[in-house]
Amino acid sequence: MTMSRTANPISRRSTLTGLAAGSLGLAMAARSHGVSAQEAPPGDLAEHPIVGTWLMTTAIGPGLAVFAADGIHIGGVPTAQAGPQGVTFTGAQAGTWEPTGPRSIHFTGVQLQTDASGAFVGSVTIDGHPRVSEDGQTIVDESPEDRITVRDAAGNVVDVFAPYPGSPTTIGVRMGVGAPGFPTSTPDAATPGS
Repeated sequence: MTMSRTANPISRRSTLTGLAAGSLGLAMAARSHGVSAQEAPPGDLAEHPIVGTWLMTTAIGPGLAVFAADGIHIGGVPTAQAGPQGVTFTGAQAGTWEPTGPRSIHFTGVQLQTDASGAFVGSVTIDGHPRVSEDGQTIVDESPEDRITVRDAAGNVVDVFAPYPGSPTTIGVRMGVGAPGFPTSTPDAATPGS
């Protein structure tokens, strides 16, 4: 297996760390026996505090993460991103999750990538370990267990790395009706529509 490296690993690391945003690799998950989402009765997962929709703040900007009560994970990040394969376009991240503790999980999500012509150029797989705050309103990701795996169109591994420590922490805020998770601000008088 050949591992390609870019000339600026900090830029690459920041960019790919941002991919984890829509996916959310979160804090120091304590490993427990964990139950597979496909094997657990829906009620077991529905009680986990990760269930819901989160607005994420990452190294490359905002992202979205949804953790459903049936073990499905969907994430969204900006559609155009720079990485080891140049600028690529991504769709939603799809995957699964399972509990690793009362407030922590392990998820695996995959994003497919295309070039500007729409040709498939590869994928990014993110394994994250989120942890929900005690009040259930925020999540933090800086787990040394997180892994980001970049593959080319043939499925060959191009790069694998752990985004933490040293990368900006990914933080999520629970979204609600009328509360999208963005910081509260007042409109500027110069802003149109104010």
